Amino acid sequence: MINVIPHRLLGVLLLSALAACSGKKDVPPPAVAAQPPTQAAPAPAPAVPVDAAASAAADSASTNAAILKKAILDCDDRSIALEATCSDVYGPRMLACSKQQLTVTDHASGAVKGQRQFKPQPGTDGDPPLVEEKIGALSCVQSHTNERYVVARMYNGGNCEECEWNELYDWDGKLVASDRGRANPGEPFNELLTKLQQHPDNVIARKELNGFYSANPQ
Repeated sequence: MINVIPHRLLGVLLLSALAACSGKKDVPPPAVAAQPPTQAAPAPAPAVPVDAAASAAADSASTNAAILKKAILDCDDRSIALEATCSDVYGPRMLACSKQQLTVTDHASGAVKGQRQFKPQPGTDGDPPLVEEKIGALSCVQSHTNERYVVARMYNGGNCEECEWNELYDWDGKLVASDRGRANPGEPFNELLTKLQQHPDNVIARKELNGFYSANPQ
């Protein structure tokens, strides 16, 4: 037997269903928090090229900068100038010099009468070429024949008999004699050394060069 739902009851059920659907409210999806815009990371600053060799050279130059030294002795109509280019590579108390020259000029004209350039010796174990000779004193002395000479007391900083000697220059700055290595140069060298040591009246002028090879001001 087939149960037949009366038309009136069916209508009631349909109305009930429509009422239930119409009572539901649309629920919106949960809100999503807004995200701040993503910022790109700043690009790295361009690298600045560095010349390693130039930097090392600058450091070396600042540490061992050239020190220019000059001393002048005036003798009658002559001016005797000692000039050197040095550095404190071995410390400030005893400078090492790569260049050194002794120049004799005429007072009246200013003309160079003579000049000696001291030759640097090759360095060892990576050391630079340096001038071995140092001048401890300059003197102008007159001989018994009224000839005038320049006497330079020399040393090389060592501690030996051959580490100190004397050199004789004529009035125009030419090297004429030396007693280095215990040599006996004869006259007038010996006479002039005797006068320099024992007869100060024959000494025209003299200049001690204490502190010349030091980084401290004279």
